[in-house]
Amino acid sequence: MEFFNGLGGFTNNGRKYLTILEGNDRTPAPWLNVVSNPSFGFQVSTEGSGFTWSVNSQQNQLTPWSNDPVCDRPGEAVYVRDEETGEVWVPTALPIRNKTASYAARHGQGYSRFNHVSHGIELELAGFVPVDDSIKISRLMITNHSRRARHLSITAYVDWVLGQNRSASAPFVVTEIDPETGAVFARNPWNDQFGERVAFLDLNGRQTSWTCDRSEFLGRDGSVDRPLGLTPGTSLSNRVVAGLDPCGTLQTQVRLTATDRMEIVLFLGQAANGTAAQSLLAKYRSADLDAVFAAVTRHWDDTLGVVQVRTPDRAMDILLNRWLPYQTLACRVWARTAFYQASGAYGFPDQLQDVMALCVSRPDLAREHVLRAAGRQFVEGDVQHRWLPESGRGVRTRVSDDRGWPAFVVAHYVEVTGDIAVLDETTPFLDGPVLKDDEHDAFFLPVISTKTASLFDHCALALDNSLTTGAHGLPLMGTGDWNDGMDAVGENGQAESVWLGWFLYAALDAFAGLAEQRDKAQCALDWRRHAASLKVSLDREAWDGDWYRRAFFDDGSPSAPS
Repeated sequence: MEFFNGLGGFTNNGRKYLTILEGNDRTPAPWLNVVSNPSFGFQVSTEGSGFTWSVNSQQNQLTPWSNDPVCDRPGEAVYVRDEETGEVWVPTALPIRNKTASYAARHGQGYSRFNHVSHGIELELAGFVPVDDSIKISRLMITNHSRRARHLSITAYVDWVLGQNRSASAPFVVTEIDPETGAVFARNPWNDQFGERVAFLDLNGRQTSWTCDRSEFLGRDGSVDRPLGLTPGTSLSNRVVAGLDPCGTLQTQVRLTATDRMEIVLFLGQAANGTAAQSLLAKYRSADLDAVFAAVTRHWDDTLGVVQVRTPDRAMDILLNRWLPYQTLACRVWARTAFYQASGAYGFPDQLQDVMALCVSRPDLAREHVLRAAGRQFVEGDVQHRWLPESGRGVRTRVSDDRGWPAFVVAHYVEVTGDIAVLDETTPFLDGPVLKDDEHDAFFLPVISTKTASLFDHCALALDNSLTTGAHGLPLMGTGDWNDGMDAVGENGQAESVWLGWFLYAALDAFAGLAEQRDKAQCALDWRRHAASLKVSLDREAWDGDWYRRAFFDDGSPSAPS
């Protein structure tokens, strides 16, 4: 292993990963989104906690998302119990931490791997998601380093959510043991969008006992670090009925001779229905998991290997070549979740900004998204600031910068890819109630309009709706100008944004060039004139002699400089 900046580097065989935690370090470290396709993934922290989602990371969480930086409570765990001594431990630093033993967490593109050695047993837990399917594969390699035979039980535990929030969905979660596969199946018919879908938990068919009663496994006080169901001499009851405090718990027994090595495989996923879940389990129970994992790493190497940067700083190279583009696609574009926010929604400016970073490595995804965003524009020219893709529900706002992003991003995309034909792609508009004078925003389900337009015309309409200026000749702030924290600065409709002036200047200038190529000379002229006017106003009104002001409030007074 080579190291950089105290984190980690490349293995000798070239596989790229970061070593985030070595030894018994208590320092908090980053969370990683492990995603290899847009419909399924999981988030994992250095200490091994995290959550799994399917289709939508907010609306359809399989296990609990945590936003608590203090306790980092896991909703998934794999336990090992010595059946002779009753000792219980785990391969990760949570939920049970051995203060005298070491841990290692290594995060790679499309996978995470944890190592821990204690009680004479080495545990290596690797988790990843296949490129094409909604299933999390966890492979636990158990190596007996003691000089005697060992009898162990392996227990997989998940805290079912099947919705947005466990406290709201738990009373409606129904569990069963599927008679064909022996796996735990769970569904939440109360979830109006995902109620037909079936989640599953499986130990590759090796489970010999189980329970779906969380109070039975954890105990009355619900302690994941000291589960009642793993106290010495206890066994799982095979209890699976409706109306329980729901969980999924599977257990199997293993015996290892001295120096023996054995693998236990855990599957956690969700499918459209029970039959699809059975098919998915059958596929991966018989799959060559080494080949599946190789396909994941090859998928990411093909994406991340397109652009390679070499600088004198090795850490900078790894960030630019691997980690930043990986997280852009996995976290921002596909998962749309992070430690601080699990939105599951597309933000109109957010993902447009993100796909700018993919125009070289994944131009297909960038193209797909600019057209997707164009389809979230209302016939009046404004857009859904944020929307849920499964339902189309979203929020209509007065945020001012949204309308500048399509032209800015499309101009960048065309410049990088040369794909001028994208400008002629046609998408529909949205129809919905216009905001009333006293409304800052409104969340609702719009309808798809019968009116359509080319991508160029979508962008042009959005730009034309951005040309109104205030008393200082600067763009109106609205209820935010990319900085959502300034939502109250212009709530009365008179405030002006300096930042938005700079941004629109760049967007108008870039898109005017495309207009000229399409013989739209008048559009180009109007946009260039407005950009020139913005430049004059920015220099005359926004510069205070030492700094640029940030904005002007509704009453015309200037804000502090940026």
